[in-house]
Amino acid sequence: MSAGGSRGGRLPPLPRLGDGLRGVDRRQWPGEALAGVSLVALAVPMNIGYATIVGLPPEVGIYVSVVPLVAFSLLTSSRRLVAGPDAAIVALLAAGLIPVVGAGVTPADAALGVALLTGVFLLVAWALRLGALVRFLSKAVLTGFIAGLAIEILTSQVHTILAVDIDGQSWLAEAVELVLALPQASWASVAIGVGTILSVRLLGRLTPQVPAALVALAGFGALVAWLEPEGVEVLGEAAAGLPPLTFPLLPLDAWVALAPLALAISVVIVAEGLAIAKDAAQRNGERIEPNQEILAFGVANIAASASGAMPIGPSASRTAALRSTATSSQLAMVVSAGMALLAGALATDLIAAIPSAALAGVIANAVVRLIEVPTLRRLARVRRSDFLIAMGCAASVLLLGPLPALVLAALVAAFDMVRRAAAVGWDDLGAPPEASSSQRFSADSDDVLDPALRVLRPNGPLFFANAETARDMLLEVAEDERVGWVVIDLEAVSDIDPTAAEALEQGLDALTGRGVVVAFSRARTHERALLEAYGLLDGARVFTTNHVAVEAFARERPDA
Repeated sequence: MSAGGSRGGRLPPLPRLGDGLRGVDRRQWPGEALAGVSLVALAVPMNIGYATIVGLPPEVGIYVSVVPLVAFSLLTSSRRLVAGPDAAIVALLAAGLIPVVGAGVTPADAALGVALLTGVFLLVAWALRLGALVRFLSKAVLTGFIAGLAIEILTSQVHTILAVDIDGQSWLAEAVELVLALPQASWASVAIGVGTILSVRLLGRLTPQVPAALVALAGFGALVAWLEPEGVEVLGEAAAGLPPLTFPLLPLDAWVALAPLALAISVVIVAEGLAIAKDAAQRNGERIEPNQEILAFGVANIAASASGAMPIGPSASRTAALRSTATSSQLAMVVSAGMALLAGALATDLIAAIPSAALAGVIANAVVRLIEVPTLRRLARVRRSDFLIAMGCAASVLLLGPLPALVLAALVAAFDMVRRAAAVGWDDLGAPPEASSSQRFSADSDDVLDPALRVLRPNGPLFFANAETARDMLLEVAEDERVGWVVIDLEAVSDIDPTAAEALEQGLDALTGRGVVVAFSRARTHERALLEAYGLLDGARVFTTNHVAVEAFARERPDA
């Protein structure tokens, strides 16, 4: 039973457990296990780094790699989508927790509260079957928004690699302070950070099956332990043991303050997660159930809140990193969770020795993939307006912050949709003189049936933004004294709102006031009902096709 089933009940049907784990035979298990090794080598250090960015203890990066990941793997319909705290969530958390933490709540408790609220919001979205809403966030808006978040995370990693202290209150201030702090940078730390980036990239090209992040972190960790260079920081001690059973005990005002942040994270999870899952499925000829993905992320976040972790969402970088492995199911994610559990119990001393600059290099190398330069180039080439929207959304993240930028992105998406719909014009259809049923009326034809007959076709829904265009079109036709009949072809019209209906009425009154016969053709049941409700059919003719309308015109014209 899938989450995309019948809509007759109050709640969507619960999915089967393990949809993303099915279809793997024993011959594929070694490949799945190797993919799990690659994933844990990339995910655990990244998660620790993300936890430290938000101000959480390093062990939170281990906890979030265990229980939440298993919960997601059991419920997701996607075979290849990887979950975890990623750039978008970390950027939102880093900005959104500041007011609450400043009011006396610990970062760990605040993160648990956000995870719980995020899970609740996602379960509500699942119950309301909101999986289809992802299509309302355009590719341009999503690309720009994620790019802005990635740049913000990259800036914070540069700060770690330089090993300088800055206190910028905004991204712009932080960028300026980074430039001014360059003379105080630890060049040993810079060498380790840059060396890690180059090593991960080189190993990824030469030996893609080797967990490059793990090799780089282990190598530079050993180098730092041996040389003990001045100015190089390490992660420090992480608490060993199993993920604890937790529940955030927060005052009411803290819950209220965290709710907008959790809602913003929920929106990003739905928008980005469904987009990444759909892309991964299409690349492999598979299908996903969008609403089931929302349920999986909701339960995973509640599991994160209950196991000492932090909010979890889709990971574009890790999903992309696993494309080159042999994985074909969520089994690799389950293996990764098991290995993360062992690492938390047995390898915390090794994790504590990881150089902060090396971990920043791993994060920077992964985050930079979120800036979809090929997509931006394509937008600039094929649709300049979408390119400008993407760049504007990226800039808004950096200048206004993630939360205001998310609201602005939604407004931009809505405005752009209205702008494009409003730009839809009317075609003045032409046809050969012998308008038989086998011939098609066309906007590309220069032939006209008769100057006394005009066949007009609006090319989209009629609503407030293009109502004036409709009225002006009809008023212009009314000024042509040759016109005796006007047929409005409604084939492309999917809706008519009250503002457009009023504009049509004004145009039609101008036509009928001059004695012009007004007719509608090819109106579907819904559109015809709207015309009747608005009173636009009073005195108007209705025809099933343009050809029938032309035949009636030919019979009834004065010289027939």
